[in-house]
Amino acid sequence: MANVINLTLPLYPGMPVGNVWAWDAPYRQEPIVTLEQNGVRIDAISLHSETGTRLMMAATIDHTAPTIGEIDLNKFVNRDAVVIDIPKGPEEEITPEDIERYVAVDPEYREGDIVLIRTGWGNDRRYEKIGDNYAIQTPHFREDGSIRLTEIMKQKKSDTVAIDVAYVGSCGWKHMKKEWVDLPPWLRTPFPSETAKTYLKHYTKDKSWPDWAASWPLHAHGYIIAALCNLNQITKKRVKLTALPLMTRDCIGAPVTVVAIED
Repeated sequence: MANVINLTLPLYPGMPVGNVWAWDAPYRQEPIVTLEQNGVRIDAISLHSETGTRLMMAATIDHTAPTIGEIDLNKFVNRDAVVIDIPKGPEEEITPEDIERYVAVDPEYREGDIVLIRTGWGNDRRYEKIGDNYAIQTPHFREDGSIRLTEIMKQKKSDTVAIDVAYVGSCGWKHMKKEWVDLPPWLRTPFPSETAKTYLKHYTKDKSWPDWAASWPLHAHGYIIAALCNLNQITKKRVKLTALPLMTRDCIGAPVTVVAIED
């Protein structure tokens, strides 16, 4: 019998992924009508395109690339994936040496596989236990590590990397972290506040590209599925992966539901 494992970070008010950066619009949920008052419950929800477990694509950095509504969902249904362990702790970087040690020589990595990287960051409901630090302290790629992984994926004809880190690259260390994230929470009121809009007006490409440099090689190459959880529940080296995004037709990325299937 197949074993189905949910790898999706749950969406809930106050969740860290989508809650700390200046461009985040935190997940919100409030009742429109209630059982007590109206006999039925209906909620209003709002979120931004990189909330929680999400699919990210070249459209993030290329206005000619396809949007969510234009991609072939067959790319993400019942795909072969190889599970590769690269153990990392808070703020640690995935380097070219890690890629050589764990990815390049993995005998189970087959042509066309989704590369499913397990750092351990998404285990044991850590996102609930440490709050915003789940996003701020996440392990992430170093730029040259991202470049090396992209090179290997091209050789292997792989178009997708999936990983259990909250954010893939760099994490705003040069500018946004010290200018925004390190402020007291009451001084970094989230988008669409005027404070956030004013900051982002001055957060131009000369700041944003160095801040997130490790993301861009993987964005440009293909697809990224980030902020997975529960990868420790996978017991096999190879799985089938299905990842279905919220069908936001014209968005450049979207929250995604991801399951792994072990035969």
